[in-house]
Amino acid sequence: MVYHIPQIESEREVSVKTPQKSISTKQEEQIRTQFSNPRKVTCSVPPLYQFLPFAEIQIEARFEGGGSLPPFRGATLRGGLGYHLRHTVCHIKQGKCEDCIVQGTCAYSYIFEGIPPEDREFMRLYPHVPQPFVLVTKHMEKMDIQPGDPFTFGFRLFGKAIDLFPYIAYSLIEMGKEGLGKERVPFTIKQIVQPRGSGIIYQDGSNRLGSLRKEYFQFQPNQTSKIMIDFLSPVRLRVGKKDVKKITFLDIVTAAVRRLAILTYFYGIPLTKACDTSELIAGAEEVSMISDQTQWFEFGRYSGRQDRKILLGGLVGQMVFEGDLKSHLPLLALTQVTGIGKATSFGFGQIRLTPNE
Repeated sequence: MVYHIPQIESEREVSVKTPQKSISTKQEEQIRTQFSNPRKVTCSVPPLYQFLPFAEIQIEARFEGGGSLPPFRGATLRGGLGYHLRHTVCHIKQGKCEDCIVQGTCAYSYIFEGIPPEDREFMRLYPHVPQPFVLVTKHMEKMDIQPGDPFTFGFRLFGKAIDLFPYIAYSLIEMGKEGLGKERVPFTIKQIVQPRGSGIIYQDGSNRLGSLRKEYFQFQPNQTSKIMIDFLSPVRLRVGKKDVKKITFLDIVTAAVRRLAILTYFYGIPLTKACDTSELIAGAEEVSMISDQTQWFEFGRYSGRQDRKILLGGLVGQMVFEGDLKSHLPLLALTQVTGIGKATSFGFGQIRLTPNE
């Protein structure tokens, strides 16, 4: 069975679409001028999403051997990709990326290390910033693998990471040859597809790789006062330094604003301190929770950076909210592409919105 990247398909669902053409240079310059103005401006969703280019890809593969894999494969996929990407592009093979003189132009450093620019005005206390990609995989899959089993996962790349995709594709192919997980279960990538862009960009046996087309967000407004939010993969939100296991609508909206601000700042049009996002959050505390059918999911993974096993968890399930949603729906619809919360590069934070009249 082919697993498709979670996206909006039903007419009743809150939809996110991408236009056939990108915005013009003149439009881009107008919004850049607006955001560079020292006078405080309101940052509505439309101008923000227009300047976060992304590309969504789906990888369809087949296992060539048997073995066992964890039911949630996000950490395994991310770890394997990071290892092979570094092996492919790194000429030093030792030391830290922060100490390397080519870190500014290195594909591995840009995609995986999250090294922030020195002149940043945002997240200045953090040594690393979120990576410019989202991993999309099933929350739970079977653990016993048989030769011939299909295997599908996907990515959403942001900003410059789109142009670096050939390095990712090559590293994925090499990862399949060596095998996935502790038992090194081998797989072959049958094809790579950009569903809403360039179509098929790679097929097994070919020595050519097509280019990705940049996609931009476009909304189709949906008037509803009641929505169901499906947590398709674990959603991990934090307040302070603590995981939130009982979340509110305000928690979700606040996390969505933060996620959008981070991605646009580092991988789209940089926002300045003149940008006021308070209107995106206003009124969220008035939206009521009607149903909460979520539960905490947790698993252990080995961290090469920390050289130890750590626990990673988040909420899965469904929640239903009711209230004045008009000003919040565009932002929440956007998070269906960007993901929300922590560990989105591990496959966490995938959500789906559905009107629940």
